[in-house]
Amino acid sequence: MSVLETPRIYFKGQVTWDPIVTNNYDTNYDETTGATIYPSAADKVKAFREQAVDAVATGNWNPHGTHRATFFETKVCGFDLGTGTKTADPFVSAGASFEGMLVDLEPYGTFSSQLFFDSLCFGVDGGYRILAPRTSRITARYINFRRNSVNTFIAGVASVVWQTSFAKTDGLRIDAFDSTALKGLAAAMQPDDIVGLTVRFNAYRTIYFDNADLTRGSPAGQAAAQALMAKLKSGGFQPNPARSLLVGVIGLWRKAEPGHEPDGRALTPIGNSALATAHARVSATSLTIDLANSVRETDKILTKQDLGSLSIVAVDPATQAAEPLGSIDYSQYNRAAYEASAGIVTVQLPAGAAQNAVGRNLEVRDAAGTTLLSELAMRAVPAAPNLYLDEGQNVTATFQVYDRGQPAAASVPVTLFRVDAGGGKPDNGTPMTTDAKGVLSIPVAATAHGITAYVPSFGAADQPSGGINPLVNTYMYVRVRPADPDVAQAPPTWQNVYNKVLANWNAMAPCMDNWLKLDDPAQVTAYGAMLKRLTDPTRFEAFRFMPVTRDMSAGERTLLYKFLDAVKSELELESIEAGPDGRSFAELSRSLRRG
Repeated sequence: MSVLETPRIYFKGQVTWDPIVTNNYDTNYDETTGATIYPSAADKVKAFREQAVDAVATGNWNPHGTHRATFFETKVCGFDLGTGTKTADPFVSAGASFEGMLVDLEPYGTFSSQLFFDSLCFGVDGGYRILAPRTSRITARYINFRRNSVNTFIAGVASVVWQTSFAKTDGLRIDAFDSTALKGLAAAMQPDDIVGLTVRFNAYRTIYFDNADLTRGSPAGQAAAQALMAKLKSGGFQPNPARSLLVGVIGLWRKAEPGHEPDGRALTPIGNSALATAHARVSATSLTIDLANSVRETDKILTKQDLGSLSIVAVDPATQAAEPLGSIDYSQYNRAAYEASAGIVTVQLPAGAAQNAVGRNLEVRDAAGTTLLSELAMRAVPAAPNLYLDEGQNVTATFQVYDRGQPAAASVPVTLFRVDAGGGKPDNGTPMTTDAKGVLSIPVAATAHGITAYVPSFGAADQPSGGINPLVNTYMYVRVRPADPDVAQAPPTWQNVYNKVLANWNAMAPCMDNWLKLDDPAQVTAYGAMLKRLTDPTRFEAFRFMPVTRDMSAGERTLLYKFLDAVKSELELESIEAGPDGRSFAELSRSLRRG
């Protein structure tokens, strides 16, 4: 089952995060309409930009961001072909190349982060390489707000699981040469049951202002904000990316496995547990558990919390009788082990022990016998974790129900909750039933713009009574963009297209000044074809789609295109009337070679 079986390849390094965070605040941005909220001023864009800089003092840490997320100092660090972690292979130490755009479907919160990108590459062209063109965007899941109690500045306390998968049919390529690790992976990909490869990584220990010593509310943090404000006010382009450490794994993607969310048996925390959610797989001879997002760091040198020996048991749901399966000692989950194998731990099982896990719930217990993690047998994973719609669209969204890590083979009752955009106010829930293959189909009618989350539940253990718990709940976010028919029908003048469309980007994204002055009609006109290409809805998944935030309404796009098409027609007419001073293009070409 994906990265929980072998072969798999490990990598580690760092990743930068450079989002514009001005739209995280409801004083600046209306996430239901996608509209910028301007101050009252004659030059509203200038005033908005100045307001965003002033807000750095109260948390707006990156008003000049680009949304780019980039791997750096990231490389392959090991592999496992079924006999444990090894490092002796020419592919080990190969670099990882990735650049994506970090976008939150719901910008005020943290539950809907995703990375839009074009490809991911491990290795180099012409050498040992895994080249993976995008099949789907990378999705964030299982944010752990208690990962790091020392690194408390902004989101420094948290870690998160990121995952996507790459289909063989989308151009996935492995250039193995004499690499045993790559040859093993390439051979394992051949069966028809293998769709392609899954890449999962855990981002943790995030630091801001390039300073790992900042803490929440500290004078040093306030001083760093004041220094950034001074730089911003002095002029120029002043991005302020954050950066995280990461550990990751590359493994197989099998049919019926979710591509964007961890598969396997989900073990979720009990009460005030010292561990966060893990995913496990039981084979005939071993149990593999992914603790990449689970064990806390206790200090600035990232020492893992020592919980002693952890036992894994299988519990009968009816009698609560527990059958031991194996144990994990600290040497298997300490910092060195974590960085070597991306938090994945394999426990060898005694003969016949795997049978004890059939129909029972897995638990992880500490040395005192306290349950830290307990399996939620039923899980419903959305086909589209972050869904964008235009007002007026009607679609059917689906969830696949998994029973202890396997697709459900019969109809299953589910209660579906609708939760507000912040993930905190569920409705009373709607009883539903899946089809015979465990697929839950949900008609989504985009009758009004706004943001809603859908959370399936199978009982009290995963009911979102207090809102979404990202370590327990699976969920789907839906953003419905407004139709804006009044904008679409506005005369396509420069004043209208700027005030109703381009000013939104110009105010929120000062970084655009480095590429295209959105308040300059001459530049916008000259690059009209490029703007239409970058905003084309068919390019929605692409790295260079505009706007990066994916919040342009259909009405805004219509007005923009009417303006650009009208300008193009005028330019073409002028060109025909004026002509190239009577000379042919061949003569013009040659004239440029002569004085």
